[in-house]
Amino acid sequence: MAKNELDLEAEQFLDRVSANVVKARKAKGFSQLQLATEMGYKSASYLGRIEIRSEGQHFHLVQLYKIAKILNISVEELVH
Repeated sequence: MAKNELDLEAEQFLDRVSANVVKARKAKGFSQLQLATEMGYKSASYLGRIEIRSEGQHFHLVQLYKIAKILNISVEELVH
């Protein structure tokens, strides 16, 4: 099934959110492991797969909320 324009725009949005998370995480001096641990994960592998959008994985709203709180930034900074 071919993706329509809206699907492609949504994929680009998810790519941008992932890039924003990586940028914010690095700017605040957090490693993947540090952020993952703060979020309640035992390893960085899950977070790492989402950051690179492996197999179409993406952040969901609760994860973005936690990331924003941990990094002391607004959720808007992650989705803009």
